Amino acid sequence: MSHSPANTMPPQETRRPFSLRTIRAIMRREFTDVRRDRRSLLLTLLYPICMLIMYGYGIRYDVNNVPLTILDYDHSPESRDLSEQMLRSGYFELVRSAQNERELDQDLMTDASCAAVVIPRGFAAHIRAGEPVTVQAVIDGSDSNTATIAQGYLLAMMARYSGTLSAHLPPNGAPAASAAPPIELKSRIWYNPELKSVNFIVPGMIAVIMMIVGAIMTALSIVKEKERGTMEQILVSPILPLELMVGKIIPYMLIAFVDLVIIVAAGYALFQVPIKGSLLQFTILSLLYLTSSLGLGVFVSTLANTMQSAMLAAIFISLLPSILLSGFIFPLENMPIFIRFVSYCFPGRYFVTAIRSIYLKGVGLSLLWPEALMLLAFSVAIVWLSANRFREQLG
Repeated sequence: MSHSPANTMPPQETRRPFSLRTIRAIMRREFTDVRRDRRSLLLTLLYPICMLIMYGYGIRYDVNNVPLTILDYDHSPESRDLSEQMLRSGYFELVRSAQNERELDQDLMTDASCAAVVIPRGFAAHIRAGEPVTVQAVIDGSDSNTATIAQGYLLAMMARYSGTLSAHLPPNGAPAASAAPPIELKSRIWYNPELKSVNFIVPGMIAVIMMIVGAIMTALSIVKEKERGTMEQILVSPILPLELMVGKIIPYMLIAFVDLVIIVAAGYALFQVPIKGSLLQFTILSLLYLTSSLGLGVFVSTLANTMQSAMLAAIFISLLPSILLSGFIFPLENMPIFIRFVSYCFPGRYFVTAIRSIYLKGVGLSLLWPEALMLLAFSVAIVWLSANRFREQLG
């Protein structure tokens, strides 16, 4: 009677290479599931249109303060007094005192400022002589509500400052108190001259819809395997965790990309909001953002045990941050420092900034590379984290 040696060890498993064939098999399986559930697929395609119409027509905003850049060419006591009165009013928050027009343009282009005031040379000389003088205001019109309020604030400030000057004007040739104020504000609206609020809402809605749709679609993917009892088959199959993550993300990315095309087309057809920037760069940033949102949904599915809990977690982790912490509704500059710090942990913050700049300002990756880099880092990190979570479940 033969006995096996006591010290015999079981054969070690050999790690096979990454297989595209395995990914294609997983993709076919996911597309089969999607095709069988046609009602959910129809809702997924109609959901963005419904949200776009409701939010596009229904959302309006209020603004508490306005980031401001001041370009003072006069450097006189009078011009400094005007600047200080604008800041003391509480309407504005100084971003910086620009030294030239290039710095002013950069602040408006990068969303650092919502408005800029240019005080011309000879400002003090005109004031001392009691002569009218024109002050230029350049306002970022991409957020129409903020632009309108900023323009109203500036007009009120110029009228108030002119009123304080009327008592100090020289007696000879000085205009009466009822005459036109000596300071005239000449406003220029950039990026959205007609101040249409829908031009601000539609790009932000694209970011919100893509995050919600992507996260919810993929959040149920792995949990669905658990509830069907097919997770055991996956556990015993030679599938690498990364293969499973990529195979599950790609089909839903294609569906979400169709949603993206629908939203962009509907935004142009219904609200006449065109893309001023590069369509290729818009597509690149959108794909990075879709990978982030889909990967976030897969990560939620690795944590949840039921479809209900996965759905609730996906809504919580996608809906609230994409609306409240992305700058879509509320300017991030008005939020507390802690909330602003938390917003850096969500990809919606970077994509909302990028898509509005491409849509309304025609800005490219030369200025938006920080947002693109953060979206890329978030995409890689969330897919890697999801694969690790699944590897732990395999263990």
